[in-house]
Amino acid sequence: MNEMKEAVGNWREAKQFSPADENDFLRWLDKADTEEKLFSRLTFWFTFRGLPADQNQRYHLVQERARELRLWNGLELKLRRWQDRVADEYEQIGKEAFAARIGEDYADYINSLTDPEAAPQQAAPEPETAKPAGVQAWSARELSEMVLPPIRHVVEGLLPMGMGVLVAKPKLGKSWMVLDLCLAVAQGEPFLGFPTQQHGTLYLALEDGKSRMQTRLRRLLEGRPAPANMHVMFQAQRLGEGLLEMLGEYLDANPDIHLVCIDTLSKIKPKAKPFENAYDADYDYMGRLKAFADSRGICVLLVHHTRKSKNPEDSFDNINGSTGILGAADFTIVLDKQSRMDDEAGFLLTGRDIEQCERVIRFDKARCRWVMQGTAAQLAAQRRVAEYEAEPIVKTLRVLLQQGDGTWSGYSKNLMEMGQRYAHTELAPNLQMLSKRIQELQPMLWERDTIRYWYNSNGNAGRKHNFRQERADNNASVPVSAQLSLRHNYH
Repeated sequence: MNEMKEAVGNWREAKQFSPADENDFLRWLDKADTEEKLFSRLTFWFTFRGLPADQNQRYHLVQERARELRLWNGLELKLRRWQDRVADEYEQIGKEAFAARIGEDYADYINSLTDPEAAPQQAAPEPETAKPAGVQAWSARELSEMVLPPIRHVVEGLLPMGMGVLVAKPKLGKSWMVLDLCLAVAQGEPFLGFPTQQHGTLYLALEDGKSRMQTRLRRLLEGRPAPANMHVMFQAQRLGEGLLEMLGEYLDANPDIHLVCIDTLSKIKPKAKPFENAYDADYDYMGRLKAFADSRGICVLLVHHTRKSKNPEDSFDNINGSTGILGAADFTIVLDKQSRMDDEAGFLLTGRDIEQCERVIRFDKARCRWVMQGTAAQLAAQRRVAEYEAEPIVKTLRVLLQQGDGTWSGYSKNLMEMGQRYAHTELAPNLQMLSKRIQELQPMLWERDTIRYWYNSNGNAGRKHNFRQERADNNASVPVSAQLSLRHNYH
C-alpha cells in the first residue's frame, strides 16, 4: 500500500489512477463509509475530469451514498463548506501536494482490489438495505425516492446524451448535416431550430480530407471565425483495434467535448467473422459504443447508410444491417427522400428517452445546410393556403364582394366573364368544371374569407351561384332554401 501511495506523489501520476469511467467511480463510491471518504472521492473526481454539469451529476450520486450510510444529517452544509475550502487548500499547498493527498484514498481502493486484507472494514448494513456482494439492485421505494439528475441533451428535444444513429442514402447530405451540428453545438447556436447546450465537439470525418473539410467549414461559417472547441479527425482505428482507447485519451485531454460524430459507421465497425450471427455481431459492437458514451456522459452519433432495397411502409426497416443496430441505439434519425432530386426530405426521429417526431427539412443549396420546414401536416396546410391565395376564382370573388357590399349572385357564365375582367384569366376550362371547383373551394372560402356559398337551380337557366361574406355589419340570415343547399353541399 505504501508503494501505491508513493506512486501518486505528483499530479501526472495521480491522474492515471483516477476512475476509468462512470462505472469505476460508482464502484469506488460504494467503498466509502465515512464523511471524510465521501469528501475525498468528490475532490479527486472533480479535480481530474468533467465539466460542471458532470460534477453536479456525481454530487447527486454522493448524496445518495450518504443517505444509504445514514451520514446525511448536516452533510449537505458540510459539503458546501468543503467546496469553498478546496480552492483555498489547493492554492496553499500546491497542485502536486494536493493531488497526492486526494490520491491516497483512491490508492487504498486500488490496493483493496488486489489485497482483500488491506480493505477497510465497513459496518454491516442494516437488514432492510443489505444486498449480496457485487450486486447492484434497488427496491422500488429506493428508486422512487432517489434524487436523480434529469436526462441531459446536446440538442434539446432532439439529441440526448447516449448513442444514436443518423441514417440516409449515400450522397444525400448527411455529412453537411453532421458538420453543421458540430459547429452549432460548439458555438451554442440553434440546430434545425432546436436550442443546443454549448459543448466541445469531435467530428471523425473518415471519408473526407483536409481540403474538402476546409471548403465545407468556410461555406457553413459564412465568414465567421471557426470555433476552437470543434475538433476534426480524418483517421481512426476500428472497434477492437484501438478506437475506444484513442477516443478515451483524446476526451481526457479535452474534457469539454460532449458530442462525438463518427462518419461513417462502416469505417469503424469490426470486420465480419465467418459464420457470425449478424444480429449478435451488430448488437455487440453497438453495445460497446453505447457503454463508452454512457460511461463518459456524452453523445456519440454514428452516420450510417440505408439498404438498397427499400420498404415503403417503415423507413426504420431500411437501415443497412440487422435490427441489432436499431435495438442497441438510444435514438435513431432517418432522412428519407422520395426522390434524390428533391430538396425536401423527411426527418424521422425515434428513441428511448426522446419524443418520437416526424418533420420535413429542406436542403438550402445556397448555404449548404438543412433547414427545418415543420411537420408534414403544417406543410400541407401551408401549401393549401398558398394554392387558395393564388386561385383566380378567389381573387375574382373578393373584388365582386367588395363592390357588392359583401354579396354577389350570378350564373356560371357571368362569373367566367368577371374572371376575365378581374383575374385576367379563365377561371375554368368550362362551366361544369367551374361549378365543381367552387364546391372544392367552399370550405376554404369560409375558413379564410368567411364567405358563405349556396346555389339555386333555375331549370334551363342553369345554376345560380350565391356568395355572401359574413361581416359584423352584415347579420342577415341565409334564406331557408339556401340553408338547405348549404347542408347539402357540406355533405
